[in-house]
Amino acid sequence: MKILIAPDSFKECLSANKVARSIAIGIKKINPNHSIEEVPISDGGEGAIEFLKKNCDGKAVEHETENAIGNKILSEYFKFRNSKTAWIELSQASGLSLIENKNRNPGLTSTYGTGLSINHAIKKSGCSDIILSLGGSATNDAGTGIFHALGGKLLDENNNQIERGCESLFKIKQIKTPKYLNTIKFKIAYDVTNPLLGINGATKTYSRQKGATLDQIEKLEKNIFHFSQIVKKDLKIDITKVKGGGSAGGTAAGLYGLLGARLTNGFKLIAEFVNLEKKVKLSDIIFTAEGKLDYQSLNGKVPIELGKLAKKHKKILICLAGSIEPPYENFYRNGVTAIFNIQNKPMSLGKSMKAAESQISDISSRVFSFFEKIQ
Repeated sequence: MKILIAPDSFKECLSANKVARSIAIGIKKINPNHSIEEVPISDGGEGAIEFLKKNCDGKAVEHETENAIGNKILSEYFKFRNSKTAWIELSQASGLSLIENKNRNPGLTSTYGTGLSINHAIKKSGCSDIILSLGGSATNDAGTGIFHALGGKLLDENNNQIERGCESLFKIKQIKTPKYLNTIKFKIAYDVTNPLLGINGATKTYSRQKGATLDQIEKLEKNIFHFSQIVKKDLKIDITKVKGGGSAGGTAAGLYGLLGARLTNGFKLIAEFVNLEKKVKLSDIIFTAEGKLDYQSLNGKVPIELGKLAKKHKKILICLAGSIEPPYENFYRNGVTAIFNIQNKPMSLGKSMKAAESQISDISSRVFSFFEKIQ
């Protein structure tokens, strides 16, 4: 039997590599003789660099940058061999997992550190093609921090650069783009399909999990809207309706306008590197996993995108998750065959996260034991 294991990471808990290995361990406890292929996958967000290091020809480039609240950190991006292309993962510098709960505030956090990483790739590694994968961000600044770090000007009424963060976006009166950026090609790998604004937009869908208060959300939404209007006035680009524009706190939409970036589905881009569809087609059963399976997963997350491939090729897809929210029919109609929670007894979130590897192995064993018996 050919078994494909292609999970995403469990945010702030386990990497996709560890999730895949845990599933494989569980299956092998039942029968070690099957052909198992582990392909830890990503929707283009968290885990993209690890995926590239495992599957692509090139190297990780370590450099100094800063996190979303301005603290100095070491980060890395991936430089493809014999190429002027670099892949920067936004969560490496501007990720939520790098910020303690008490310091999370999407009104003040910034993507500036990611901009420093891009700047390093351009000026130190000689890259002229930048792929920026989104997901797992601590920010809601529509990528303005990146633009600032690359030399872009976001000027207030006194012709001064505004402060970093979403809370300052209402001050923007004028945008000035450095000429050198016209020679750089930007591709954005978005991880969700949400638009920039509205009930399904960046702020109203994701800012709460980044630390926003209910009172703060409306203010942040107004600031993002103001920014979009200045982009439209100065750059003649409407960023409010672009698919995936809400990714990483509006970074996708912001850079679509500010840098002329081309947007693409992160999962599909990652999947092409390993010919994932062919692997799906050749498999007998597929296991995937995600930390939390809910309505947000429907916006382009790994289980749903993988489900579409499984459905296309009439394959069984088992999805494991730390948390599952109904209606489950939304997942079934997108190609997921069955969904299982990893917990084997009542426990707190903290205990579940600590025991995640063993729980994933345990549920994988139980599920596969049943599947093998009915074949």
